[in-house]
Amino acid sequence: MAAGPALAAAVSKAGGFGVLGASGMPSDELGRQVAAVRGLTTKPFGVNIIIAEVDPGDREWLVDAVGAASALHVAAVILFWGDAAPYVEHAHRYGVKVFLQVGSVEEARAAAAAGVDVVIAQGVEAGGHVKGTTSIWELLPATIKAVKPLPVLASGGIGDGAGVARALRIGAQGVSLGTRFVASDEAWVHRAYKQRIVEASSEDTVYNELYDVWWPKAPHRTLRNKTFEEWVAAGSPPPGERPGEGTSIGKRRLGTGEPKEWPRYAIGIPPPDFDGDIEYAPLWAGESCSVVKDIKPAAEIVRDLVRDAEAALTG
Repeated sequence: MAAGPALAAAVSKAGGFGVLGASGMPSDELGRQVAAVRGLTTKPFGVNIIIAEVDPGDREWLVDAVGAASALHVAAVILFWGDAAPYVEHAHRYGVKVFLQVGSVEEARAAAAAGVDVVIAQGVEAGGHVKGTTSIWELLPATIKAVKPLPVLASGGIGDGAGVARALRIGAQGVSLGTRFVASDEAWVHRAYKQRIVEASSEDTVYNELYDVWWPKAPHRTLRNKTFEEWVAAGSPPPGERPGEGTSIGKRRLGTGEPKEWPRYAIGIPPPDFDGDIEYAPLWAGESCSVVKDIKPAAEIVRDLVRDAEAALTG
């Protein structure tokens, strides 16, 4: 996970709300990761869990995962890609807040009815897996109106203080940023991936379903790379007919330390010690890469965002 203990703790220590990536993580490993964050900061932080149900039995496993995270008394569980209703009570019984990231007003209304505490509106500009199909600047005001007085955060296409200020002016209670923090010292990803984000602009991102191994039919936004260009050069064939399909692009070490072969077109994030060519790996990035100009400590990123947002709001 790019958002490991170091990044989550650094963001929270700087005054933000750090989030620990925990999707697919066994409960014992989650416990170790949460303990690691608490060893670095006493500030509140959350845990992110993808609730997509891809295989039979996923619902039961996900309920257990949300319950396990909540039993650790983190400040919030942040859910994405599904209905929050089956999970809310498992967090609330421990006094843990539930955030759900949504891609439409209808999904936001359903989240509010399910009892979530915060809605994150995700625009189509976002990087990684994308539920949103409209611009954040259209979705945000409509979502705020639909679930008022529930707090709404903005996500997608925001990477600097000006974007933060724009979201706050519309009525967001805050923002949720991903791409900007991939280009941080603490993000647990390959250095070359961070540099690609710094060098990229929004025109270098593509929205499709190319990386579908282990998570099919899930639209996402990534940077153009060798996998994408070779697929396009072959005529953009469907799964089963794509160049290099079934081959490995290298080994990547999971958060547990276990090395695993990484199939071409599979989801995942290139860790710092990835032994393959990252240009064949999915390089998740949102359109906000256009305003990411450097790699720096997460605390500096938080301070820059606050300073520049305040300047925009008072200028």
